[in-house]
Amino acid sequence: MAEYQRRRQLYAAERGDRSRRVAVVAAVGAAGAGALAGFLCGLGGLPAARVAQAAVLGALVVLGAFAIRYYRVPPEIEAWRLDAEAERRTARSLDRLGRAGYTVLHDRQLADSAGNIDHLVIGPSGAWVIETDTHGGPIRQNPAGVWAGKVPLRAMLGLVAWMGEEATSQLVAELPAGWQLEAQSVVAFARAEVPDGLALVDGVLLLPVAGVADYILAAGVVLRPIDVALLVDVAQRVLPGYEVAGPQAWPTRSRLRGMLRR
Repeated sequence: MAEYQRRRQLYAAERGDRSRRVAVVAAVGAAGAGALAGFLCGLGGLPAARVAQAAVLGALVVLGAFAIRYYRVPPEIEAWRLDAEAERRTARSLDRLGRAGYTVLHDRQLADSAGNIDHLVIGPSGAWVIETDTHGGPIRQNPAGVWAGKVPLRAMLGLVAWMGEEATSQLVAELPAGWQLEAQSVVAFARAEVPDGLALVDGVLLLPVAGVADYILAAGVVLRPIDVALLVDVAQRVLPGYEVAGPQAWPTRSRLRGMLRR
């Protein structure tokens, strides 16, 4: 969610950077199109009123084309918007965990990493690192890998597994000596169909969004309330909220173009 907001802000800033130039070019183009349309209609011997109408229509067509191009949202940003909506759906499905003694932290940043954790759930059954995926199609596994429809998931699952390991390492480093903790990595699928509603691949749980909270609640109790409170306090310090603002040292356009190339 935070990543989408950051990219949207950068796109809006980049569009603002070029707004004056676009306005000048659009005005010149509209004037030229209007003059050309009027000239051609005049050569055709049309009445003055018709010539004026043609000139205005030509100018409006050009202005409309510039407006569509200027205000359209790039497909990359639109894809991130859909991802953000799926993350919000996952967040809503996790809300009821609060009544069972769980804390749900959203958009948490891993130290020394550009990535962020969509949702970190901490409660009686331990710690859960939850990422949302929006690919469609059935989940299937074969010797060639793991797939959502025709999309390979092996790299994504490897990243999610690493995030769980990294979150565990960073939390344990700040907990009192003797603490035993292993954050469970989960991928919540917003659209894809998970066979039998559950799968475990390379240590990563694959669940439909609607089934994540139920699985966490049914996982058993491994932490006392006092342990949960301590772990939440450490997590809030060690894994801060993800910053929406982009690096201020980079020119806006350079930041945006670099992101769209990823």
